[in-house]
Amino acid sequence: QQGEPRGTRIFGPVGRELREKKYMKIVSLAPEVL
Repeated sequence: QQGEPRGTRIFGPVGRELREKKYMKIVSLAPEVL
């Protein structure tokens, strides 16, 4: 087994998309916070 966990290969792109969606949600809420 390599140093990279198996889940990273599977969830890598998906996780990035989810993180971007979460990030966009945070960005859209930012004006209210600021």
